[in-house]
Amino acid sequence: MLASLLNGEITQEEYINCNNIKILDFSLPKRIYGFIFNYRNINFIIVNKCISIEKHKYTILHEFAHLELNHLSKLRLNFKIEGIEDEADRYIDFLLDCIKN
Repeated sequence: MLASLLNGEITQEEYINCNNIKILDFSLPKRIYGFIFNYRNINFIIVNKCISIEKHKYTILHEFAHLELNHLSKLRLNFKIEGIEDEADRYIDFLLDCIKN
């Protein structure tokens, strides 16, 4: 579904509605761009409001990747977070490369 968003087949609003996502901006420590968690079947994405527009957009996309890769369930099972961040970035890079070609 993230590929459909990046291809322009669906809007971000449609993606958000389909995945029951709420995006909230908060002041966070400098090195934290954002994070995602599920509470009462709502996927909350918290984004640092002190980052640039470009980083803000990428952070939301990165958090969408966590959702699509089922990382939320892995975190609940106490899997190590190491590697999960890189996997989300690689997934986004893969999708963007597919769109370009």
